[in-house]
Amino acid sequence: MKKFSLVLSAIFLATALFTFFILFDGNPSKVFLSWQDWTRDSPSLPYSAYKTRRVEASNLTTLSANKIIFKDNHLFWQGKGARALPELTNDGLVVSLVVVKQGKGYSNSVEASVVGAQGTKFSLGQPVVKNGCIQSVPIIKTSKWNHYPLTFYRSETEPFSGISETTLPSGQIIKEEPYLLGMLHGKSLKYDASGIPVYSKDYLHGQKHGTHIYWFQDPQDPDSFKPLKSRSGDLLPSLWAKIRDDAAGKFGENNLGSGKANKWIVEKYRLAGGEFQVQLLEHWKYDRKHGLFEGFDYLGNKTFKDEFKEGLRLKHRIFDKTKG
Repeated sequence: MKKFSLVLSAIFLATALFTFFILFDGNPSKVFLSWQDWTRDSPSLPYSAYKTRRVEASNLTTLSANKIIFKDNHLFWQGKGARALPELTNDGLVVSLVVVKQGKGYSNSVEASVVGAQGTKFSLGQPVVKNGCIQSVPIIKTSKWNHYPLTFYRSETEPFSGISETTLPSGQIIKEEPYLLGMLHGKSLKYDASGIPVYSKDYLHGQKHGTHIYWFQDPQDPDSFKPLKSRSGDLLPSLWAKIRDDAAGKFGENNLGSGKANKWIVEKYRLAGGEFQVQLLEHWKYDRKHGLFEGFDYLGNKTFKDEFKEGLRLKHRIFDKTKG
């Protein structure tokens, strides 16, 4: 029995190795890329594209939500005013097109097409026209309907999942935005040229949802801070400069502005007693203002306080420090 198990294990291992060489040419990087593609819509899985894929923001393109357009190819006049909407299944698949406005003046040379994100996945037949009015639009090939704009990487046909980075020539990341299936999803971060955080915004499937924080651009060292020496022996005037010097030793000078280094510097600075003064604090729920909206001056004094519920402002108060 033990010998049989060993033989079975050997066969399984040989099969796995053979499959590895056939499918991925024995290249581990191809395995990783394949895993990223397979986990495109699974943000919770380890090493998923959402967590590990990082691209330059300039390589991303955002396409609009889907809509149906009509083009009249008649030489002397063209119809106008027609409008059609999709009828969808629970999964978002288009099963038919409903003409909600027939328009007028259309010839028999009308074409209909779906434009916007992944619109090329659809193929529509020639619209049926009667007395210059569009009656119906047949579907030859259908797909899922995209109600919102989607972001794509270069020439890829599937929506982008991963992290978009906007960088300076120095390599410092000044904006980091997470995408899931072509929509902002997670915490969007912006930094200045020195890595100081500018804002943090929460998104959920393309919508503002959660807390949005904007900071003033001067880190506030703790009162107890005393100038310390850098790794090279120079005296550093601020805690921020000291933490950045430590980060250069940990991540390397060339990686000082990377995503990992940015987060590490901010976290260590706060743990050491440093602060970033909040300028504006917002709360959102599915793209609607929901909760407190508060503004502060550079000294931390509150300048205004609003309270919202589902986009409706319930309370508003302004704090004027000049009046005591």
